[in-house]
Amino acid sequence: MSEGATDLSFTRVIERLRTADLPHRDQVDAVVAVARGGTVPGALVAYDLEKPLRLLRLSFRDDANAPKASAPEPVGAVPDVRGLRVVLVDDVSVTGATLRRARALLGAAHVVTVAFKGRPGAADVVLFPDVPTCVRWPWAEDVAEPPTAAPVRAVVVAGVSGSGKSTVGRLLAARLGWPYVEADDHHPAANKAKMARGEPLDDDDRAPWLASLRAELERHDTAGTQVVLSCSALKHRYRAVLTDGLPHVATVLLHAPTELLAERIAERTGHFFDPRLLRSQLDALELPAPDERARVLSVDAPADALVDRIVHDLQLEPSDPAASPTAVASRGGTP
Repeated sequence: MSEGATDLSFTRVIERLRTADLPHRDQVDAVVAVARGGTVPGALVAYDLEKPLRLLRLSFRDDANAPKASAPEPVGAVPDVRGLRVVLVDDVSVTGATLRRARALLGAAHVVTVAFKGRPGAADVVLFPDVPTCVRWPWAEDVAEPPTAAPVRAVVVAGVSGSGKSTVGRLLAARLGWPYVEADDHHPAANKAKMARGEPLDDDDRAPWLASLRAELERHDTAGTQVVLSCSALKHRYRAVLTDGLPHVATVLLHAPTELLAERIAERTGHFFDPRLLRSQLDALELPAPDERARVLSVDAPADALVDRIVHDLQLEPSDPAASPTAVASRGGTP
């Protein structure tokens, strides 16, 4: 394995898989994995879609990783998926050539290609287009033990408007007896007025706002106290401003289908956020990179269940087990 490779955990892979733009299971008849590298990725997709898995074994490179032919060739029988709707999966796709060859060999009625790692456009769906290095998959034999992480004392609950970040943030703070910070309360009046007019904020607008939120996290870090912060934090660099150099901070990004987000925003009243801004937020959204201390949760469960998941996954402990959840103050903000 190459030096400087990126280690990916099963948790990180599954998070990306859950938020990937895969076809609905009702639109898929079978999953085909390019063996052998795509076998485990294909099995994960097949399990998620509840569809049968078939293997397409291809021969292209020798033991020294040099091409043996001008194109990959099948080894053994090609799965018979003629007339079927197929999801075709490989672990890595650099140019998309292997997936294109596999698509042609299968002759299926409809094919959606999936690469777990690859350049944008190498497949219809690429789970990790943001990983430029080689990857050590969690099912590989030479994955090193992950370093022991610092205990989490602060949680940033992130997401676009309508994802439920304020609702989940408040419930999480109440469950743990931790103080709660709503990022919307740190927006200057000019920012709120701009959003109310349907105008997206730019980086100049966000800079003092992010600096104020960073100061809140630093204050708690210095004091050794806990805090829950709800904040959109849509881009890598915004999350870096908030969390770089603070090892006790973890980020949870809530993600949901566009239709659900639009429905939630349409149901709100009396909030400064113009619903027309949702599209601009989704366009700006960058899912966490593998080197971020961040995870993605799909908003496919009630808020209480999401809080249960966060507490379990981050191994969070209440600051005072006897504290009453109603004693935790919270202020209104963007849900």
